[in-house]
Amino acid sequence: MASKDLGNYFVNEIKMENKKINQKVENTFKVLDAIEKVEVDHFFKHKVLQKLNAEKEVKKVVFSWFTPQLQLVTLCVVLLLNVSAIFYAFSSSETTVSSDIEIFAEEYSLQSSSSSILN
Repeated sequence: MASKDLGNYFVNEIKMENKKINQKVENTFKVLDAIEKVEVDHFFKHKVLQKLNAEKEVKKVVFSWFTPQLQLVTLCVVLLLNVSAIFYAFSSSETTVSSDIEIFAEEYSLQSSSSSILN
């Protein structure tokens, strides 16, 4: 008998839930029926487009002075500086390795021109 009462209880609960869901659906449809057509000014689109176009004209390009011609000249100057630096680096490396070693030894007193032991 208890299982029958429990079964009836669940059936009644399900029916109540269905009624609540149906009531919510009906309330939603009532809200949709209450929505009315919105009246818009005839020139609304024109006004909005005019404001958008005005805003576009106000915007300025930050690097407008950096034209393509100036970019090309800047690139050429940078390349010229790089090439000259490379030529300078290779032309100054013509000194022999032995002279570099002698200069290093003299700087750190590893080689002396005198024959003194105390030096």
